[in-house]
Amino acid sequence: MKASFLALSLVLGIAHAAGPVVPPPWPVPDIKPGPVVAQPVTGITIGAFGIKLEQTTFEDVAAHLGSAPVGQRGDAGGFQMWVCYTLPAMHARLWLTSSELGGKQYIDGFVVRREPGNVGAETMCPAIAGAPSAIATTDHGISLGSTESFVEAALGKPNEAPDSVVYYAYLGKEAGYDVSSVLALKIKNGAITEVHATHSATD
Repeated sequence: MKASFLALSLVLGIAHAAGPVVPPPWPVPDIKPGPVVAQPVTGITIGAFGIKLEQTTFEDVAAHLGSAPVGQRGDAGGFQMWVCYTLPAMHARLWLTSSELGGKQYIDGFVVRREPGNVGAETMCPAIAGAPSAIATTDHGISLGSTESFVEAALGKPNEAPDSVVYYAYLGKEAGYDVSSVLALKIKNGAITEVHATHSATD
């Protein structure tokens, strides 16, 4: 564990020196539980690699997707750590994130955002190693470009949200844990342009 944290710390130093590619802000300022009766998100698949939120580690990600600089910001409840990857086939960037509850080890959230034009990989946000055509989809098959009708068919009626945003917030008890699973989607011209997700299970 100490060696793993040291390796991440060394990469963190590089990220701060060069300037990390920061994840976009959460699009829903006030999350309220609604009609959602099942978890809207528990993971994401990038190419052939599946990530299970709160189970997959940064080391797992580096081994399957290639190494990427690690960034961090905030402290306590506002702490966030992340790695960024470029998805050229989707004209998008992907951030895999970890909150305070992730313990600087586990992925417990992600963001996928469509970028204008042909987005190119860069040092702070490299392409997926050996998979230039990789795309990212949630465990319910939702991806950039999915329509609102597709999302509602997969997840049901969403919570109320500001214009141009659809979100699903599940708060429940499973296997003795308090589970929070939130999926927020930015919409433009009827299709998804940004996907945000967080997941936590506490006792």
